[in-house]
Amino acid sequence: MKPASRCWTSLLALAATLAAPPAWAVDEQELKAAIVFNLLLFVEWPADAAPSSGGGLVLCVAASNSLAAPLKALQGREVRNRNLEVRELAPGATRASCHAVYLDQADALRPTSVAQNAPTLVICDDLEVAPPAAAIVLRRVGGRMGFDVNLEAARQARLQFSSKLMRLARQVVER
Repeated sequence: MKPASRCWTSLLALAATLAAPPAWAVDEQELKAAIVFNLLLFVEWPADAAPSSGGGLVLCVAASNSLAAPLKALQGREVRNRNLEVRELAPGATRASCHAVYLDQADALRPTSVAQNAPTLVICDDLEVAPPAAAIVLRRVGGRMGFDVNLEAARQARLQFSSKLMRLARQVVER
């Protein structure tokens, strides 16, 4: 499949995932994991932080996170010509080797070890107050899943988001 058609296919998959009605017999955690995976397809990391040749794209998640198992099930799937590598991190472990980090409510209550200006995409679950480093926040809107984008956090992390991703966002904010 050509890269352009693969991109459109991924975009359609993300849109369909976000629009899935709650009547579908889809586990919410699996749905969130699929959304996280599809979001990764539309992010560009700076050249000095991009996965090395032959290296995987590293997504970190706490072992206690409710999305750890569904994300682990996506291990090895292709993201931007790299294989997804899902790593479980112990509390307080460094996230320097992570290209992306997924945080849930329990993670947000702990001090984050994502360095300021580190090229790490921080995605968090539906939190009342998202950490300043969170570039994408998953939100439940009625019976559907959506996401908000924080452009300031993305800029500080030196990440670029596809315009297609921005159009699908529920809200794009610059804090």
